[in-house]
Amino acid sequence: MSFEATDIVTIEYQSLFKIVSPIEKSGILKIIKDNYSKMKDKYEALYLGLTDYLTKYKNDDISSLVFIMFGQITIDLTKEEAVPELLKTYPKSPELQFYNIQLQVDKGIFDNIEEVLGKTRLTDGNRNMIFNRLVAADKLASVIMDLQSFALEIMFKAMKEEYEEIDEISAKAEGVWKRAIEWSKSKEVVFVQERVARLILQKTQILMNSKGLDAALEYYEKEDVQEILKLSQSTVMKANIFHISAMLYYSAGQPTKGLKLLEKAEKLLKKVYGRNSWKSTFYHNLAYMYTLVDTDKCVGAYETCLELIDGTGDYQSIASALSNLIGLHTQANRKSEARKYLKKLVELLETSDELVTPFRAYAVAANAMSLDDYELAKKYLKKLDEKVAQAPTLMNKAIAASAKFSYYLDLEINSEEAYKWGEESLYYFNKQKDYLNALASVYNLVNTDFQFYKITEKERFLSSAKKRLNELLTLVGALDLPQWVADRNVSLAGFEILSQNFDRAEELIDAIPDSNEEKIKANKAMMKQLLEFSKRKDEDEGKKTQITGYSEPLMQELASNKDAAKVMVMHMTEKTLEELVQLPQQVNPIKADIKLILLINNAGLTIYTKIFDVQKMNQQLISNFISAIDSFGKQLFGTKEPYFSISRGNNIILYQNINEDLNIAFIVSQENYDSIMKLNILAKEISEYLKDAKIVINKILEEPSPLYKWLEEKIAELMK
Repeated sequence: MSFEATDIVTIEYQSLFKIVSPIEKSGILKIIKDNYSKMKDKYEALYLGLTDYLTKYKNDDISSLVFIMFGQITIDLTKEEAVPELLKTYPKSPELQFYNIQLQVDKGIFDNIEEVLGKTRLTDGNRNMIFNRLVAADKLASVIMDLQSFALEIMFKAMKEEYEEIDEISAKAEGVWKRAIEWSKSKEVVFVQERVARLILQKTQILMNSKGLDAALEYYEKEDVQEILKLSQSTVMKANIFHISAMLYYSAGQPTKGLKLLEKAEKLLKKVYGRNSWKSTFYHNLAYMYTLVDTDKCVGAYETCLELIDGTGDYQSIASALSNLIGLHTQANRKSEARKYLKKLVELLETSDELVTPFRAYAVAANAMSLDDYELAKKYLKKLDEKVAQAPTLMNKAIAASAKFSYYLDLEINSEEAYKWGEESLYYFNKQKDYLNALASVYNLVNTDFQFYKITEKERFLSSAKKRLNELLTLVGALDLPQWVADRNVSLAGFEILSQNFDRAEELIDAIPDSNEEKIKANKAMMKQLLEFSKRKDEDEGKKTQITGYSEPLMQELASNKDAAKVMVMHMTEKTLEELVQLPQQVNPIKADIKLILLINNAGLTIYTKIFDVQKMNQQLISNFISAIDSFGKQLFGTKEPYFSISRGNNIILYQNINEDLNIAFIVSQENYDSIMKLNILAKEISEYLKDAKIVINKILEEPSPLYKWLEEKIAELMK
C-alpha cells in the first residue's frame, strides 16, 4: 500500500499525512490496513489508526501533526472521551490540551481557556521565523494551532459579547491567515485552507449578531474571502459553507437564494458518515426555510432532524424539533399527529425540569389549547409562570403574556383580559425591538377584533381592526413583494367593503399591480366581483334575488344573496390577513417624527413638556385644546376614550390616558406604528412609576423633581 494513502485518508487530512515522517505514516497505515475491512467510513479508519498508534508507540518523537489529526478527528466524530483519556498518557501535549478545552467549549464550559491559549498562540517573532522558511511538519503544526487558537479565543469573546475585542483579535487573525495561505501554497495544505475557512465562517456569524446583516454580507462577499472559501475541498467544509451562506442570504431578505444553497448543502450530507448532531442543524434550518414554501417538506425535514438526534442525549434539540412538529401538524389540522408528538414532548419534559424553558412551557400550553387538552394547558401555564418568576426577562414576560392572551381567547373567553394580555405582550416585544414577534402580536390583535366583528357585526370592532391593520402596515415598512402588496390591498379593500366605503375599496383593488401569478390574479378578480355584489342594494337586505348570467353555483349565490357576499368578503379578508403577516422576513418600522410630548393633568394643566421641533408651540394652549376635546367627547358620548387622535394641518395629536389624574399627548407628523408604540410604552411606564411614587401632579414639574429626571431618562431611551 502506498504511503500517500489517497484511497484511505480523507481529503482534508491527506496533506498533513504526507508531511509526517515515513515511520509514522507506515505505522498508522499498517493499523488501518489490518482493520480497514471492518470500517464503515474513512474517518473511522483514520481515527482507529491514530488511536492505536498513539496508544502502542508511546515516545517523545511523535509529531505534533499526529496529535492534531487525532484531536480534530475526535471532534469530527464526537468521540468526546477519547482526548481526556489519551491526555493521561500524554499530559504535556499542548495539542491534546487544546482539543480537550475545545470539547469543553462546545458544551459551554470555558474553564482554563486562557492558559491553553497561551500555550498554542505563537509570538510575532516565532511566527515570522516560521513564515520565512519552507513548510515542515513541526512548523506546520505550530501554524495550525496558532490559527485554531484565534478561533477559540474569538468564540470565548463572543460568549461574553466583548465585540470590540473580537474586532481586534479578528484583524490580527486575518493578517495571520493571509500569510498562512501564501506560505502553504507550495504544498497546498487543505487542512490549513479549511482552518482559515472556519475562521471566515465564524467571523460572518459574529458579524450577523453584532453588527447586522449588511456588515456580514459586505465582509462575506469580499473577493479575497470568496477566493479562500473556493479552496475548500472536503465534503464537510463545502456543506458548512453552503449552510452559512444559506442562513446569511435568507436572513438578508433573499429567501429563494438561501433555500437553494441549503438544499445543495443537504445533498452533500448524504456523502458524510455519522455526525448526526451536526447534520441535524442543517435539517432544522432547512425545515425553517420550508415553513412558508411547502408544509410537507417542512415536516419531513423536522422528522429527519428528530431521527438524527434521537438517542444522542441532546434533549434540548429533541424538544425543539418535537415542538415544531406539533405546531406544524396542528396548523395543518392533523390533530392525531400533533397529539402524538405532544405526548412525546411532555414525556421528555417530565424527565428533567431543566428542559422546561419558558418558551417550551408556552409551546406546550399553546398547543394543548389548540388540541383541546385544557388540563395540560393549565398545568403548563402554571409552569410558565414559575419559570418566568425565576428568570423575569423581557422575552420571558412577553411569552407569558402571549400565553395568557391565548388562554382568555380559547379557554376562558374574556375579551377584556384577552386585550389586556395582548397589549402586554406587544409592550414587551417592542421594548426589545423584537419587531417580528411584535408583528405577530399586532396580527393577533387585528384578528381578535375581526373575529369579534364577525360574531357581533358591531362597527367598533371593525374600526379597531382597521386601525390596528394600518399600524401593522407601518410596522412592516416599505415591502414591495408583489404577493405582499396584493394581500395588503385585498385586506384593506375587504375592510372598506364591510364599512361600505365602496369607492375607496375600488381604488385599493385597482391599485393591485398586474401580475402573472395566478394567485394574485384570482384574488384581484374575486375582490372585484365581491365589490360589485356588495354595491347592490335590495329593498329587503339579505333577501335572495335571482340574477342570471353566472354559471357557477357559488357565483350565482354570491350575486343573488347580499349576506353570502358579505361572508365571502370576510373570508377573503381573513385569509389574506393571515398570509400578509407570514411574508415579511424582516421588519423595518417607519420611524416616528415626534415634535412634542406633553403631560397634562385632569385640570388641563401641562405639567411637563419635551420639545423636539423648532416650530414655536404654546404648550398650554395645546393642552387646553386637547382637554377641551376630551371633555366634549365625554359630554357628547358619555364615555371616556383612553386613546384618540386629531389631525390638524401637518400635525397629528395622539392622546393617551395614563390614569385618573394624568394624560399624555404626542404631536407627530404621522400616526404610525412607531409613534403609537412610543406613546403606549411611555404611558404604561409612567403609570407603573406613579403607583409606587407619592408625587403631586397639580403643578409644573421642575428639574429637581424625581419624576422630571426620570422622564428625561425614559424619553432619551425611547427616542434611540
